[in-house]
Amino acid sequence: MKNIMIKGSIAIGTLLLLMPHAQSEAAADKYEVKVYADADKIVKDNRHIDHGILDQLGSEDKDEDFNVQYIDDSNRTNYKNKETFRVRKSEDEDSTELQYKKRYPITNGDADTAIAQAKKDGFNTDEYEVEYGENGQTLSASNESETNSGSSLPNAAQSLDALKGSAKAPFDASLNKISSPQKIGPVHFERHKGNIDGNKVKIENWDIGNQNIVEVSAKVSSEAEAKTVQQAIIKKLDAMGIHETIDQLKTDMIFNNY
Repeated sequence: MKNIMIKGSIAIGTLLLLMPHAQSEAAADKYEVKVYADADKIVKDNRHIDHGILDQLGSEDKDEDFNVQYIDDSNRTNYKNKETFRVRKSEDEDSTELQYKKRYPITNGDADTAIAQAKKDGFNTDEYEVEYGENGQTLSASNESETNSGSSLPNAAQSLDALKGSAKAPFDASLNKISSPQKIGPVHFERHKGNIDGNKVKIENWDIGNQNIVEVSAKVSSEAEAKTVQQAIIKKLDAMGIHETIDQLKTDMIFNNY
């Protein structure tokens, strides 16, 4: 009887050790909370966010400027397949950022199922991040790298070469199919650092086509924290009378405008 009890205890202990490991394998690495502000109310004629608004969001006029472009073929084949290749440069950095991303819809808040599908499809990426919007969530399976392109963004051919140079499977296969690269963009945005109820946020003002998109975001490590931070941002924007309740899908807007 004693041996049976010991064996049973070992088996239960082993199972308990394995269960958390299995859960951590499926869990998202990060959650990016996204809430939007009404650009018509807060962006001035010079296309910058009003100083008073920034002050209320715990920020200053000082910002960091970025230029962004995407690379695809003339038919936008990869974009239509929820796969994007982004090239981004900050005015404050010498290097140029490269991003490889595959998106999956999240149903009923079940990020684990989306991650499992991504892995099944071969996207064993460096990071699985949940884009946590007010009206929906999306999983981003992504890798990042960087290159040095000088003071400005590289052209389409140079961008493709740089992306190929650091691509991992299965992104490399998609890039190798692009024979005549097309540049989608570039798009400019400015980023301010802010603070809402003790939560560090990014305030970005994107100039896409003929309109501005203002996004307030924060990166956290759990869904519970994402809900809390999102509600804090919403409460603040509501109190200021500048809350935009409809999610602004920036990548879609860029591909639709360029």
